[in-house]
Amino acid sequence: MIKEIQKTAAPVTREALAHRAAQRAGVPEETAERVVSAFLESIKEALVAGERVEMGGLLDLGVVVEPARITRDPSGRFSEIAPARSRLDVAVGGELRDRLAVQRTAAVLLAMPAEGAFGEILHEHFERLGWQVRRVETPEAVRGMLDGSRPYLLVCDHSFEGRDDLVSSLKTGWPTNTIPIVTLHTRFEDLRHPERLLVLSDMAVFEPISVHPFLQSMDQLLAQASEEAAVFERQLHMRFPAREEEILRAFDVSDVFFKDAGFRGDNLVGLTTAFREGVRNAEIHGSSEDPAHGIDVEMLLDREKITVTVEDEGKGFDHAALRKQLADAAPVSLARQRHSSGGMGGLGIYLMERCADRLEFNDRGNRVTITKYREREG
Repeated sequence: MIKEIQKTAAPVTREALAHRAAQRAGVPEETAERVVSAFLESIKEALVAGERVEMGGLLDLGVVVEPARITRDPSGRFSEIAPARSRLDVAVGGELRDRLAVQRTAAVLLAMPAEGAFGEILHEHFERLGWQVRRVETPEAVRGMLDGSRPYLLVCDHSFEGRDDLVSSLKTGWPTNTIPIVTLHTRFEDLRHPERLLVLSDMAVFEPISVHPFLQSMDQLLAQASEEAAVFERQLHMRFPAREEEILRAFDVSDVFFKDAGFRGDNLVGLTTAFREGVRNAEIHGSSEDPAHGIDVEMLLDREKITVTVEDEGKGFDHAALRKQLADAAPVSLARQRHSSGGMGGLGIYLMERCADRLEFNDRGNRVTITKYREREG
């Protein structure tokens, strides 16, 4: 989820700045740390010397000395002396000032028709809470609002044309992935068994919609967004039928997501192989290759690792027994033995265990969680 900027937010450390600079400039992290440290020390020296520092049109810094003040009580009985003090004067300038101004005017986007009582209620509610609200009527208008800023929340109505494609493009787009999205649905929509790959929003609300519980849910989602932002850099949740063309679409989406997350080389190959094997197992064993059954995939990326969960609607299997057999016998021989007795599987789990850093199943055996750690360059 998106990080909400608050006074209580943890500051970005010098080490974190150096790490970001190293990634952006493509230099060793040690080099970036020396440059960042020298840069910050140069700023401090200039400020102590009484100079103002202009940082490329981004910020304008200077030290202001406030003289001592004497405040007298109206009765004249006593005085309070405030000693002279120095404070840092910060002026936001240039592009940053413009971007912050745009962001303040795009705190909440309501993607719904211009006319409608429900939209008016939402508009009034968020404005009463101090949010800046914008109503948009087309996907192009939504994307146009996102060119210069990220709203804290996007609410998308079921009558909004191109809603599913818009949600998919935002959630699979790296810069916009963190925007919390709420989608409103009719009671006839079946999100559990979509006919094609569906990238899910952060919250789905179905008709009939009770206004006050809905508004409370929005407040909870915003609070949850801030909490999750401290843990996860990116999240993606998609659901698709066990149909070949939709599975291939899921593979395409995951490939982009993994690469955007910074996975490269053998690490990328291992992650991709484990994920695809997990989906194929869900297709063949869990869904019996029946498109009426859905496959659910969730990806969570934090600073250290990516966690990918693949779940199907099948009855599951005794994964503990199979993994014990894999440990006690040659995987190829075991797979042949299971095939000759009418069973399937064995090699897939063996391959996933070799490719993942950690592999876990739920008790039922219809959900597998793949963990792969990110490589740190330095």
